Amino acid sequence: MTKEKVLHEFQKNVEEKVVTSFSIYKGKKVVSVRVHYQDGDTWKPTMKGLTLRREMIPDLKEAVDIADAEYQKESSGSEEKE
Repeated sequence: MTKEKVLHEFQKNVEEKVVTSFSIYKGKKVVSVRVHYQDGDTWKPTMKGLTLRREMIPDLKEAVDIADAEYQKESSGSEEKE
């Protein structure tokens, strides 16, 4: 694997952050979304996350949009609870 290029990161909680990065794995360009933890002064990746080829990104975006819409619907109380 080549050196990864960090594209975006955000704090998940006090001990973890989520890092989106680009790299080349076995000759293929991939994007990873992975949870990292802090080990001293260094952030290290965990096994939690996923790695996708470029053509899979639109499906991931669609899944996140659907989840966000469902969350918004549930948060607004517009749908009865089952």
